[in-house]
Amino acid sequence: MKRWFIPCLLVVAGLLITETAFAHERVVSGQYAFVLGWLEEPPVVGLKNAVTIEVSLDADGAPLTGAEGSLTAQLEFGGQTRELILAPVEDTPGLYLSSFIPTRRGTYTVRLGGIIDGEPIEATAEIEEVGSAASLEFPEAQPAASDLQQSIEGLRGEIGTARAFGVAGAALGAIGLVLAAVSLGRKK
Repeated sequence: MKRWFIPCLLVVAGLLITETAFAHERVVSGQYAFVLGWLEEPPVVGLKNAVTIEVSLDADGAPLTGAEGSLTAQLEFGGQTRELILAPVEDTPGLYLSSFIPTRRGTYTVRLGGIIDGEPIEATAEIEEVGSAASLEFPEAQPAASDLQQSIEGLRGEIGTARAFGVAGAALGAIGLVLAAVSLGRKK
């Protein structure tokens, strides 16, 4: 057998075995399983997205419909919380969405609660980290004219500060030379 055959076979097998929703988190509460994640991946600051919640029976994976009436969901980020309004997806039983626009980079936490068929639900999961739009931009965006003007003004201020330090250093050096000359003159 060729040396490359076995590693290639392992990679292909790994890809086939791995779930397709790499960034989704699965949590179980009682007899129910919840898969939490983003509708659009990777999630990007400033772009409309939605939290997805798939609800099913843990034992057989059968999707659960009608959970939007008894399931509550909150989104947490940086000490702030927001109630999520769960909307069922028509063609996909057990799938619920809650749309919003993430405004900050970082990891968001989804908390589920409520009661389904008399069983209390408590589940929490961190979903994939929201990144900046710069990670997806190509080619690199050109800065706006106002941004360039602000950069120029900032550089002018820094040059002025450097010039002031240079003049002060030269003045102190000149004073040092005068003091050295006076000191040498007194010794002779």
